[in-house]
Amino acid sequence: MFLITSQVVDAIYTWSNVVLVLGATLAQIGTAGVFWSGGVREKFADERISANEAETAKAKAETAQAKLEQERLKALMAWRRVSPTQAQQLSSILKGAQIELWLAWVGDDPEATVFRADLEAALTSANVKTKYFSGYARAVGLSVTGGTPKERQLLLQAFHSVGLPLVESDQQGMMKGQLEITVGTKPPPDFSK
Repeated sequence: MFLITSQVVDAIYTWSNVVLVLGATLAQIGTAGVFWSGGVREKFADERISANEAETAKAKAETAQAKLEQERLKALMAWRRVSPTQAQQLSSILKGAQIELWLAWVGDDPEATVFRADLEAALTSANVKTKYFSGYARAVGLSVTGGTPKERQLLLQAFHSVGLPLVESDQQGMMKGQLEITVGTKPPPDFSK
């Protein structure tokens, strides 16, 4: 019936068992190797993920710092303006003070011209009598000169209370002792920290 001998069948059976045991052993070794190396790979992946997260957090912090610096520089470079709130507060502080002053500025400076217009509107709403003069060729900042010490102190306190950087100048103004606020060119920004 079969064209094969009993010895050949026994040999095939023995070798098949050997291969089967060898295969099972190799499958077990392979499975153990997969589990062990999988754990090691996960550890390396976790380290890479942690490193990437740390790098991402660092990049986000640097971006936030750069945005803050950009906003700081924008604020330094922005034109001086009198906000509606500042104008209203200044008006209420100076209302009834019966002050008359010159509002002078560097006429060739567009930023100083706009700032002077803002100041004039705020002062006029407080019934401060203003006259103006744009004959300055050079002036820096916002200063007050002339008038009486009481008038200068009133203006200094009012401006400082609303956040406007008015300073008292010891220079002789162009108005020969009359109360004068000079709107000069915006002072240069201080880039040092």
